[in-house]
Amino acid sequence: MDSSPRLEIQYRADLDVLTVRWLDALQPELFQHDYYTILAQARTHDTTRWLIDVRRRPQPTPDMAAWAANVWLPEVVAALAPRRARLAYLISPSREEALNASPSLRASMKTASNPNRGYDVAIFNNEGEANTWLLAN
Repeated sequence: MDSSPRLEIQYRADLDVLTVRWLDALQPELFQHDYYTILAQARTHDTTRWLIDVRRRPQPTPDMAAWAANVWLPEVVAALAPRRARLAYLISPSREEALNASPSLRASMKTASNPNRGYDVAIFNNEGEANTWLLAN
């Protein structure tokens, strides 16, 4: 699978789930590259179920969050059509508090979590719950 010192991507064929884990702090200059790598791996394995573990990453900047919500996610929809992507973000409780405290990050999360955008996204603090949600559909 595709791995680097900062990013690990594994595909579980038995579950049809792509698991992505940042192993180190996110490097802002590689943010978009990492997200396009995820999309490429999903296309390689023809999977729409992704567990994205961001517990080790620091909080994204408002610009990063806006790019993911407004540029990358629409590209995910186009690349995987007609299938619907299902993304489970695994975050730490402290990251959830920080997200809720930032109006700009909350706005990006609201945009990203709109079910009318052609994909499903949910936030979890528990990996088991995230996987249960991914496999529910």
